[in-house]
Amino acid sequence: MAGASYRLPLRTQLALLLGTLLVALFTFYYSRLVCVAICALPSSQLSRNIALISIGHFTLRFVLLSRPITPSGTQPRSPARIAYLRSVTSWLFAGGIAILLHIVLYPEFPLGSHLKFALGFWVLGGGIVGQLEYLLFEQALPLPTADLGAPLRERMRWRLVEGYVVFTVAPALVLLLTLIRVVGELHGERRHVLEAAMLSVVFTGAALLAALLFGRSLRKDSEQLLLAVQQVGQGNFQPAVMTSRPDELSLVASGINDMANGLLLRERIRDAFGRFVSPQVASDFIEKFAKSGRTAELGGQRKWAVILFSDLRDFTPLSESLPPEKLIEVLNGYFAEMVAAIHEQHGMIDKFIGDAVLAVFGLVGQEDRAEPALRAVHAAQQMQKRLADYNTRLAAQGITLRAGIGIHAGEVIAGYLGTVDRLEFTVIGHHVNLAARLEGQAREPRPSLLISDAVAQQVAHAMSVEPAGEVMLKGISAPMKVFTTK
Repeated sequence: MAGASYRLPLRTQLALLLGTLLVALFTFYYSRLVCVAICALPSSQLSRNIALISIGHFTLRFVLLSRPITPSGTQPRSPARIAYLRSVTSWLFAGGIAILLHIVLYPEFPLGSHLKFALGFWVLGGGIVGQLEYLLFEQALPLPTADLGAPLRERMRWRLVEGYVVFTVAPALVLLLTLIRVVGELHGERRHVLEAAMLSVVFTGAALLAALLFGRSLRKDSEQLLLAVQQVGQGNFQPAVMTSRPDELSLVASGINDMANGLLLRERIRDAFGRFVSPQVASDFIEKFAKSGRTAELGGQRKWAVILFSDLRDFTPLSESLPPEKLIEVLNGYFAEMVAAIHEQHGMIDKFIGDAVLAVFGLVGQEDRAEPALRAVHAAQQMQKRLADYNTRLAAQGITLRAGIGIHAGEVIAGYLGTVDRLEFTVIGHHVNLAARLEGQAREPRPSLLISDAVAQQVAHAMSVEPAGEVMLKGISAPMKVFTTK
């Protein structure tokens, strides 16, 4: 906040002018009713004097508040507090001018009359009305979001004490003064007692109004904080909470903003990270870091999973016939279709290996084995359909892509491989290799989609599968039965 400058809006200046006029009007009646010496003055003279004082007060306040409000220091006051102190200074100045003016113009008046005339400005203006103006300043000069957590001198308990003193002492002081005048100078006449009671009601009412507005301001800030918390809970990480006061509530607002910014950054990291690895991996990595303060560690664990391996056929001749830019464009379009099909079935993209895709189903959650197997087969069927549609769009360019898909299930090792400087989440193991080799067999005269017996057993209750013969795969001694979908 230090170094920033603030200016009051025009509507706030107009509200301040209205406050000056009301105080001037009240001071006129206050002087006529309470002060015996001043009561002897013609109304025209009293009006002229009060007008001169009010003009001087407003002019000084306008000059003070027109200057840029620039908090400075290691613990700067808030802009609203600075504006409030400047306004109180103008009220005190007006009361001093009232004393000097009446001493010069009316030396025959007792000193008590001059002091009581100035007291009308000091108590009502600098005290009660000053607190009302403070509320205006807080609304007109809210703390910027970036400054909410800055170290400030103001604390809520002192603000409450300050308000309590003004809202109670000021009316009590006026009431005491009035009673003294009624008993000592006005001899307790009924008319003057009623007038004194009216003054007391006015001062007490003004103090009550200030207290109500202060409570309303506190409630408004509290509701904003609650709304911000609710928005963050609903996934909106950009509430940008602001508060009108530099106290403990500003620290809460700052904490909410910091929390929201942290969650927003986390989501952006998750989104960016998820473009390079599977979203599930990104979430797992970030959650581990958020909970433990450490990044994912090297190592893995055994898990049962369904492995889908897909690879393009005759890609080498295609790559030699196309310009590099065109080849990348075609491949990116192909991967977009394949990834969409896999993600629709909640599969996890493990990696791209050249033109091949390795996907995993069943690593996340406590679902039974049939569910991830079904999702893997459905994903493969969607991949075939999407590839056919993609080839239709490529036909005008004389390009046709063909792919084989192999699906196998079994126990794998899932975890982070590499070094502390370069990690990669992946699945490895014998069954991963079998899925890749099974994909190598998914070519004519066999179907382009082959599933192992382990997968067929899991999906046979929900879809039609048919035998596709037996194949010899590297790593196993006996032929493996393979199946395809109808």
